[in-house]
Amino acid sequence: MKTKKQKKLLDYLKTIPDYRVDTGKIEYPLYEVLFMSLIATLKGHNTYNDMNVWMKYNSNNKILTRVFQKDVINIPSSSTLHNIFINIDNNALEEIFRKFASKHIQKKNIAIDGKWLRGSDVNGQYTQEGHCAVLNILDKDSKIVFAHKFLNKDKKSEIKAFQELLDDGFFSSDGQIFSFDALLTQADILNTIDKQGNRYIAKLKDNQLHLKSKAIDTANSFKSPIYSYDDKKQHLTENNKLVSRKVEVFQNKDCDLVMHHDRFNNIQSIIKVTKTLTDQTTKETTTTEQYLISNFKTNAKDFKKIILEHWRVETYHYHLDMLTKEDDHIAYKDPYSIAILRSWSINLYQLFLNDNKDEKVLLGGKTTMAEIKRSCLHSDDFIAELLELYL
Repeated sequence: MKTKKQKKLLDYLKTIPDYRVDTGKIEYPLYEVLFMSLIATLKGHNTYNDMNVWMKYNSNNKILTRVFQKDVINIPSSSTLHNIFINIDNNALEEIFRKFASKHIQKKNIAIDGKWLRGSDVNGQYTQEGHCAVLNILDKDSKIVFAHKFLNKDKKSEIKAFQELLDDGFFSSDGQIFSFDALLTQADILNTIDKQGNRYIAKLKDNQLHLKSKAIDTANSFKSPIYSYDDKKQHLTENNKLVSRKVEVFQNKDCDLVMHHDRFNNIQSIIKVTKTLTDQTTKETTTTEQYLISNFKTNAKDFKKIILEHWRVETYHYHLDMLTKEDDHIAYKDPYSIAILRSWSINLYQLFLNDNKDEKVLLGGKTTMAEIKRSCLHSDDFIAELLELYL
């Protein structure tokens, strides 16, 4: 069994500072606890109690004993495990997470979206105001999250979090395309992206300083769109409705700018998306219109692809809920370190799926996210293979 990359991860985990003062007497080294917790999460043990039960029954697990070079591993109690997690330096763990995730991304098409950590209500009242949230940054091409920002107050703080992410130079000026929900369509954010030489496609909302109304008026001033793409093929949604989209693009042929705005710089394209939903049972049809802006030009088909691929971050959130049961995990205080491990697990599943989609390489048959998780649960050798392939 190969352990080269696993030991490399362990060396990185050793660099995370331990909050415990007398490090010479530590019975449960932090790096061992984190490594064991990642294995437990890959197997589907996602609460502190479940992780602890798995650890107790696997103190002589062949992956762990080889990597730790120990015959028997000391296992903390459930309460000690919880206490360790709420005192981890989340930023240090996030730095290691980014280091390993960055090997697998193209960093050209990036989706940004926040997610509630619903088990994190400090007051136990389960109100949105009390929950913590995480801003997830997903590489659309590899379909993995490669960075997080932690939101301490509420989901609205993702505006500040994203601005901080841009300001700290984490994204280089390589012409990435950012997509995000209307909440992040803020002048400071869009102008920063543009100034850094990157690109964005931003949804417009009704109360954004008349931005949406001005975009609609500008689009209506054109005799016809510069580009138009109408996908006649209807697609079935999860709620049993058929959906089709028509994308129209409005651009100025004589210069880059299509619309001037006092606060938003370099608006080169206005995109109108007309979505038609048809109820298969009642045959009732509903049509909605959405407007977006971008600081670059391309055709309608390309814009449609970029818009639809943004939903890959929602698929990622779906996997977090269904495969790691994130919403069911109660973590009243500082839930971010366990959230990072969940993302790490989903990333490993996704990377294996990317390489083996539509192939029957698992005992359960066709390769799916659920089947990959099931294989992790039943096979330590498969987990070892995942770690060696993608760490």
